[in-house]
Amino acid sequence: MTYIHDFLSYTIKFNIFWVICIAILYIVIHNYRHNAINRFLDIYLNYIPVLTHEFGHILFNKISNGKAKDLVIVASPTERANTSQQGYAITQSKGRLGQAITTFGGYVMPPLMLLIGFTAIQSTYPSLFIAAYLIIFIYFFILTSRKVLPTLIILILILILYSLFHSDNQFMMTYIITFTYHFIVGVLLGEVLQSSWTIGRLTFSPHTVTWDGSTLKELTHIPTTVFSLIWIFFNLFIVYLLFTNYF
Repeated sequence: MTYIHDFLSYTIKFNIFWVICIAILYIVIHNYRHNAINRFLDIYLNYIPVLTHEFGHILFNKISNGKAKDLVIVASPTERANTSQQGYAITQSKGRLGQAITTFGGYVMPPLMLLIGFTAIQSTYPSLFIAAYLIIFIYFFILTSRKVLPTLIILILILILYSLFHSDNQFMMTYIITFTYHFIVGVLLGEVLQSSWTIGRLTFSPHTVTWDGSTLKELTHIPTTVFSLIWIFFNLFIVYLLFTNYF
């Protein structure tokens, strides 16, 4: 219990410029992901944003009284190129409304978690934000049908945490928590900005593209533009709130 209290009670010095740099790096690598090296870096950088997006589908599916069957993050560059999928959630919804709520939720989750991340830094226990992602990851590990990479990640996390707590290295613990916090918030910011552009591009594409926006149109008979504007407005509104607090 002492270790848990020590972890949750850590405070960090937040630097918005680190977050901006990580977000810019995220966007650049994502847009040049077809490069031999960037195709791997893109997977590492957007692992958390993809997990957040797909968990959003799961969470809203649960809210609409549905059932989650699988949650997958595609970690192979070849598979991503062949399927055009970064990840996917397999859910069972009750009716068209439940399916619509499930589909809608994926795009709400990243900006929502970004807001929580910035809010938590102003609280007494910013480590709660990291703890929330640990809980999400554990849920993902239990649900996913692809457990090899998540198992490896969990083993590395256990080894790092055990070494830190066993050695009682306060400086290293603070450094790791600070880096992790900035990294998560940075890639979420990058994802929120990048997804806003992607949503707009898909919405106004001259070609017929199948994506969540078009799925919602089929389910609700509401134009895709309506959902796209809601997502983009929410994304930019969250970014506006964050930057007005730090500049």
